[in-house]
Amino acid sequence: MHRALKRRRHYRGGAVRLAQVLPSLAAVCGGPVSVRRGRGGGHDYVYFVECVGRPAGVLRIANPAYVPEGTPAEARLNGPRLKLTPRERVAREWRLCEAGWRHDLTPRPLWRSEAGDALLNSYLEGSRLYDCVQAGRISFWDAIERAAERATLFHTRVGEAHMDLSLFNVYADEGMGVLTLIDFELSPNPALSAEEARLFDYLNLVEMAYKEMPAAEHRAAPERLERLFATYVPRGLHGLPVARLAPKLPRLLADATFRAALARHLTV
Repeated sequence: MHRALKRRRHYRGGAVRLAQVLPSLAAVCGGPVSVRRGRGGGHDYVYFVECVGRPAGVLRIANPAYVPEGTPAEARLNGPRLKLTPRERVAREWRLCEAGWRHDLTPRPLWRSEAGDALLNSYLEGSRLYDCVQAGRISFWDAIERAAERATLFHTRVGEAHMDLSLFNVYADEGMGVLTLIDFELSPNPALSAEEARLFDYLNLVEMAYKEMPAAEHRAAPERLERLFATYVPRGLHGLPVARLAPKLPRLLADATFRAALARHLTV
């Protein structure tokens, strides 16, 4: 009940801006639209958009109160990440989706507001890869490997790191044959090299899954991390130091088994 109340209060903040953009969405979608609140989206307002009863896209309206425009970069640093201002969040998502959708790596961007504070991406059929794990359709480690494979392709084709990659931010189609990366609202800390930023994507996948993994999958960490690095993490990232990534990898680096397995491939 508390979570639902908090969510309703959060979405009240986007109500006025939502009403303002609805006519533009109707023009883009080709008819009257309706919206329902989405899942995820971080601090922004995310809605599923329907036109004539059919899914038309996913709308993100940037929350102007979260990292307001004009906030100095030094105040936005968060370990290996840089928090973005509202228009920066929208601009980054648009740019990465524009580069990635042609390779089936991201949703297709459909519309962006003139103010640069809202965008509409294509609707994705399926569910988050995390939900596939929770439903018992795939194990954590197998899901991590599938997501890591897509991350490598994303790095190659799009040329940037995701910086918030987790099983929650990977969408799977019904047959889990196509995986799509979503939610690009964080950027690399400018102090990171491109290689460090890309390495963080792989490590964050494991970090974010760590607390949910059952004991048997924790015990499999040495073997599965060995396989992850041998098969999915590019050789050019092996041996890199993790010091600048460490603030966002507390679970992995505090677990002696995981840390020892990582030390076989990285400077820990």
